[in-house]
Amino acid sequence: MFDLGTFLDWFVVLVFAHGGVTLLTVALGRAAERAPAGKQIQGDGLPEGQVAREIRANIRFCLLIPAALALALQGRWIVWGPDTVGWAVASFFLCSVVFDVYFYGLHRLLHTRPLMRFHRLHHLSRVTTPWSAQSVSTVEALGWALGYVGVPWLLGHVAPVSLIGYFVYLFYNVFGNIIGHANVELGPPALTRSPTVWFAHPYTFHALHHARFTKHFGFGSTFMDRLAGTEWADWVPAYEQVMTGKPLRHHGKTEPHA
Repeated sequence: MFDLGTFLDWFVVLVFAHGGVTLLTVALGRAAERAPAGKQIQGDGLPEGQVAREIRANIRFCLLIPAALALALQGRWIVWGPDTVGWAVASFFLCSVVFDVYFYGLHRLLHTRPLMRFHRLHHLSRVTTPWSAQSVSTVEALGWALGYVGVPWLLGHVAPVSLIGYFVYLFYNVFGNIIGHANVELGPPALTRSPTVWFAHPYTFHALHHARFTKHFGFGSTFMDRLAGTEWADWVPAYEQVMTGKPLRHHGKTEPHA
C-alpha cells in the first residue's frame, strides 16, 4: 500500500480528488440535461434556490468524506489485500455489493420517523439535479462516511480488498451517484429487460424515489428493493414513458395507456 504520510497530506489529496470528480460529473450531468435529444425524467420545474442549497451541501460533503477516509488511511485502520489485476476487479465487485446492502439499510433507517429529519434535506430536491446526489445533512453524510470506511474495514476481516480496486469503486460510486441524479434518462431500453438491471438500474428508478418519497431505497441496483419488496410495480412503464419524450409529472405518475 502506498502511504502519503500525514492526515493532512491524505486529506488534501482526497479533497482535490473528490471535488474534482464532483465538478466533472456535475458538468457532464448538466450537459446531458441540456442536450436537445435528452429524455427529461421529471417535467416539473425546480423551486427557486434549490441549486444554491445543493451546492452548499456538496461543499460540506466534499470535506467530510475525505476527512473520514484520510483518518482511516493514515491511521491504517483497514487491512488491505494484494493489488493484482484479478483481485482488484474482484474487490470492485465485492465493495459494490456490500455497499449496496449497507446503503439500503441506512436509507431505510433514514426514512423512519425518528431519523427522517436528518434525511429531509436530500428530499427537498423533489426534481433532482446532479448536485442533488451529495446534498445531504451532516448526520446523513456521516452515514455515508461510515459506509465508505466500514465496507473495506469489514471485508478486511473476511477477504481484504485491493486498495486500487477500492479506489476505482469509490470513483464509480461518486460518479454514478451524481450522474444518476441528473434529470435525464441515459439508461438504454434493453437494460429493463436484462438481468443486469438487478445491479444497474435506469435513472428513472431512483427519480421515482424522490418524486414519491417511498420505495426504491437501493443505491445503484434493484436487487435489495426486489428482495425486500420495495420496488414500484410501475417503474418500467414510467421509464418507457420518459423514453417516448414525455416527462413524468405530479409525483412521478405515468400517463394511462390506451
